[in-house]
Amino acid sequence: MTPGHTRVVANDIDAAYEALTGKERILVFTGAGISTESGIPDFRGPQGLWTRVDPENFTIQKWFANAELRKERWRMHAEGLHWGARSQARPNRGHLAIADLHHAGLLSGVVTQNVDGLHLRSGLPEDAVAEVHGSVRTSSCLDCRNRWETEEVLRRVDAGEDDPHCPDCGGLIKTDVVMFGEALPLHERDKAWAFLSSSDSVLVVGSTVSVWPAADVVFRAANLALPIVIVNIGPTDADRFAAVKIDAAAGEVLPPLVARLTSRPTMPT
Repeated sequence: MTPGHTRVVANDIDAAYEALTGKERILVFTGAGISTESGIPDFRGPQGLWTRVDPENFTIQKWFANAELRKERWRMHAEGLHWGARSQARPNRGHLAIADLHHAGLLSGVVTQNVDGLHLRSGLPEDAVAEVHGSVRTSSCLDCRNRWETEEVLRRVDAGEDDPHCPDCGGLIKTDVVMFGEALPLHERDKAWAFLSSSDSVLVVGSTVSVWPAADVVFRAANLALPIVIVNIGPTDADRFAAVKIDAAAGEVLPPLVARLTSRPTMPT
């Protein structure tokens, strides 16, 4: 059991199952809490990233202004630290259970605030995932918008280019992770709204539902009176809308819950 939260009991799973059973278009909204079980730190927890680094250093204004900060960030990615592009983190039981929902035809889509790409590595196709805060998998020139796989840029860092610039226009290059002060990627945002419009229920996993505008997906679902199940260690800003709230880790709850939701009654012989 993960320290600091209540042990999951059968009644919790029963209640979540009752709220979602019969639903055929479940939208899953995920945050950093689902990836902590893969060894990636969250942001706001007691051991979160913001306890070790200054959030002010994650603004787009600082990226433009501070070459040393850019060099430090590229080194982080090159060394595979945290949620960087070369992180060795692997999808955990929570990610895999969500992929099982998709394979069973019960998933409208995943809206994730995470940039680690673990939902895609769990077997979900790109058209089933809206990465509304971007991704470390790709990088772009901030001037001409040329785009590369981040690994291609990191090979230049490995070769000694500690602050890589665009080979075509000379502009700054940044991973496609949304920094403070940047807008959400339009294509990913549009996917999120499309998922919501076709959903009949929402499962929130590992998110405090406190970071806007991404959190608006959950609040709009509440306005639509969709049943909402929340699985998160600690309170969330959407608890008052939840049909069921389970204070537990995703890996404890999702595998048994999804197993029940995806089971098919056997026909009598």
